[in-house]
Amino acid sequence: AWRSGAIGGALSLLAYGIVIWAMTKAPIGLVAALRESSVLFAVLLSWGWLGEKLGRVRLLAALIILGGILLIRLG
Repeated sequence: AWRSGAIGGALSLLAYGIVIWAMTKAPIGLVAALRESSVLFAVLLSWGWLGEKLGRVRLLAALIILGGILLIRLG
């Protein structure tokens, strides 16, 4: 399992580096809020790939995050 752990660690470090770089190019609040969109990808992957149930609470949370992203983009 060390190989998958090493790959996950490297990808996590890369993602952190991308966020730090993005904060030098855009307002910090915008980057921080948009970073939360990864939760939407996690919901989609867990539902589509892992076959987890998409309950009311999870769906509501995902819709709230999506609404926030749209408000940031449109506002």
